[in-house]
Amino acid sequence: MTRLLLLGCGAFGRIHLAALARLGFDLGQEVAVLEPDAAMRAAAPPGTRFVQGLDAGLRDCDAAIIATPPATHATLAEAVLRAGRDLFLEKPATETAAQSAALHELATGRIVQLGLYFRFHPKAQAIHRLARAGDFGRIHHLSARMSGLKRARGDSGALLNDAVHFADLLPWIAGEAPSHVFATLSDPLGRGREDLAVIQLRFPSGATALIEAGCVLPGEHADAVVPGAETRKLLAVAGNAALAEVDFMAETLRLRRGAHHPARRNDPGGAWLPDHAPAEDLGAGALDPVGVVAAQLSAFLQAVRTRVNHGPDLHEGGVLPLRILDAARRSAHGMRVEELT
Repeated sequence: MTRLLLLGCGAFGRIHLAALARLGFDLGQEVAVLEPDAAMRAAAPPGTRFVQGLDAGLRDCDAAIIATPPATHATLAEAVLRAGRDLFLEKPATETAAQSAALHELATGRIVQLGLYFRFHPKAQAIHRLARAGDFGRIHHLSARMSGLKRARGDSGALLNDAVHFADLLPWIAGEAPSHVFATLSDPLGRGREDLAVIQLRFPSGATALIEAGCVLPGEHADAVVPGAETRKLLAVAGNAALAEVDFMAETLRLRRGAHHPARRNDPGGAWLPDHAPAEDLGAGALDPVGVVAAQLSAFLQAVRTRVNHGPDLHEGGVLPLRILDAARRSAHGMRVEELT
């Protein structure tokens, strides 16, 4: 069994511990945890084994998991890689694309996988398979909403906390990186962070996309973490042969095959009507958060054994989505469209 070091035992760090236990790890023997906060250590599962320092933890592990605040990722990941250890790095990889690019250069010969949750969600994977199989035909629009009346995290705003998921997921589904970015960011709470982000993308194929992220909007489903909070997690893909929508909170995936056609034959300049089959509930399986993280870690551990990556690395899961978020910041600051070259 691979010996693991978990850096960070906050809310998501504890999800990692639960996922490792589900995968059969002995948390007292095969996993060590580094967490400087006493309250976080006290909230860990009984029997969790803690180490006192990073150097000591790295000496006794084969691979590390980083689940700490985003501002710490670049420094900690560099230490892990310089120690010659493989790395599972929770999203966002770093705060900027340049930081991820520097880590990617350092990671030669190491297995590095980014913790991009939705890549391993069964319904997002089903949408990806449909897109790759051509079921949507020519994709013309994608949209994602990860917003609601939620906790405003102290370590990041809407870009690095929520939008990063879909800055990765939408290009992965579209099969291409965006060429242009336009964004509006706002600080409605006045706390010095963007707590509302709306990002528009345009792809070389002509497809468009919209990402909405924030913690100050109405939600639809009860938040699983904060009492009284509510959230939405939606993904939609539209093409000229099918439309699909995923509600990650309700665990539904609906697909309608078909297209618009002129209402009158040989009159393309008149009205066009939708001609779509009834909605198909594709199911595509459901996983709780622990199950999704367990699927991610299982892929990572297989990669550690085989030395072949099975998930997004620092370029695909770090540099590429963070280039979009970097461009979103520039776009919002200058109120202009940013071109990605």
